[in-house]
Amino acid sequence: MLAQTTRTTRAPLATQAEIDALGTLITEDEAAVSDAPTYQPEAAGLLLLLGLLLLSPHKQPKEKTR
Repeated sequence: MLAQTTRTTRAPLATQAEIDALGTLITEDEAAVSDAPTYQPEAAGLLLLLGLLLLSPHKQPKEKTR
């Protein structure tokens, strides 16, 4: 069995302010950071409903005669 040892650095890689800024970016909503639109699943449902309403037949059903 091959064993490897790794060394960790003793000097911090980031300051506390940088760590806090990164945490803020991670928890922040995407649109607030990049002005990109966020995913809204209800918009897809609304478009599907509108499409189905536009494709549905507009004629009233005929009454059956005896």
